[in-house]
Amino acid sequence: MNQHLFSMPLMMRKFFGEHLPLHRSCSPHTVSSYAKTFSLFLKYLLERKKIRPPQLKIDDLSSENILGFLNHLEQDRGNGVSTRNVRLAAIHSFAKYLLMERPEWIAYMQEVLAIPIKQTETKVLGYLTHKEIEAITSIPNDKTWHGFRDKVLFLLMYNTGARVSEIVDLQVRDLKLDKNGTISLTGKGRKDRVLPLWKRTISILRQWIETNRYAADSPLFPNRRGKKMTRSAIAKRLTLVVSLAEKTCPTLKKRKISPHTVRHTSAMHLLQAGVDITVISLWLGHESIETTHMYLSVNMEMKEKALGALEEPTSAPFRYKADDDTLQYLDNL
Repeated sequence: MNQHLFSMPLMMRKFFGEHLPLHRSCSPHTVSSYAKTFSLFLKYLLERKKIRPPQLKIDDLSSENILGFLNHLEQDRGNGVSTRNVRLAAIHSFAKYLLMERPEWIAYMQEVLAIPIKQTETKVLGYLTHKEIEAITSIPNDKTWHGFRDKVLFLLMYNTGARVSEIVDLQVRDLKLDKNGTISLTGKGRKDRVLPLWKRTISILRQWIETNRYAADSPLFPNRRGKKMTRSAIAKRLTLVVSLAEKTCPTLKKRKISPHTVRHTSAMHLLQAGVDITVISLWLGHESIETTHMYLSVNMEMKEKALGALEEPTSAPFRYKADDDTLQYLDNL
């Protein structure tokens, strides 16, 4: 086979259909994100370079084309640096896969892998006070079905610090609601972890499940059609609840609060309670403890306490619709 002939449809189908889900155990969310990257990249090559996917050669997967695509994301699509880096990470992953399948392409792949991740400014994490999170979990009206679900949902999110992707995939069977209740979560890389639940959380979860007579394989948090909620639906419900909570908790006004804010809040409150940083890392399901260390740098309350313990010196002092089969395949992942 001529090394300049590059069967993009075949290699991509193997990459998305076998390598990511089977060999790397990637979650459906990761597969979907990577597929979106290549859908955008192929459309970019089609529009800017007039290269159709079936006609691609290995030479077309060049650093010049990839950098042009990354610049297009930032300049034309208005994407931020973080999104650019996510897209590049997907391309790097594909390059490593191609290098494994076709070692003779090492020169091409080394060029792709040499494209650096762009540095981003570290943002200060937003988190809620105990009073603010209490206001949010108290607002949903548990006399209605939606309100009852939202009350259980936000309390569980705060109790566990779970990612919203982990929450939407929960089934009733993932809970153990005896005296020492626990929940099993499946995080990034399909890594499982088990977390304890508060008595308050156990009680309200029992009521929610018994009232709705859910089976073991039922989604724990369904929509009205019985299907699991989407991440965007949870974000919208949280925004609605926050807008209502503002009336009793003015500090919530003009705050941008997302499901990830609740996750940050759980982590910060654990830290403030004196829980060891390594335990918090396991609790959140972080792959590296370095990710958890960011909470230390944003805990201003702890910094102020440390400063107060020192003696003060007295001296002065972040449209094209193609009908190609490959694009349809990627868009449907």
